[in-house]
Amino acid sequence: MKRLATLFNRFLSRRDPDGTRYHLSRLWRHWQQVVGPHIAEVARPVGHRGTTLVIGAQDHMIAQELAMYAPALLEQANAFLGMNFFDKVRVDLLGDHVSLDAVAQPAPSPPPRPGRPARLGGLEGRIDPASPIARCYAAYLRSFDQDATPGDDPAPPAEK
Repeated sequence: MKRLATLFNRFLSRRDPDGTRYHLSRLWRHWQQVVGPHIAEVARPVGHRGTTLVIGAQDHMIAQELAMYAPALLEQANAFLGMNFFDKVRVDLLGDHVSLDAVAQPAPSPPPRPGRPARLGGLEGRIDPASPIARCYAAYLRSFDQDATPGDDPAPPAEK
């Protein structure tokens, strides 16, 4: 087991030699405990640029208020990290930025395709083929043919 631990530590040290990513990910995950629930509600961590902590605010008024709290936020973040990592705080509008304390949500899966109707194709000869409705109906029928996989039962014969 010691060999596996040695390999794992070597792997981590190559990826993050000074531990910066590890410490910052801890800060992002524990943001609410670091700054408190009231501040965390309006100030989201957006990232860092060098030694500048970048915080996103929901609107201009909150951004102005957070700029006044910057020294306290800086002190709290550095105290949590156990080192003086940040020396400035920059407050931006959150806008389209993704806050780093949010848990990544998987992309929603598309809804399942409807099954092939049992009596599909029964109107083929009954509609004028030149009409827009007939063309739409033909496209509808083709959509089920494209989804068919080998082994599917063929459609029942059309009733006339």
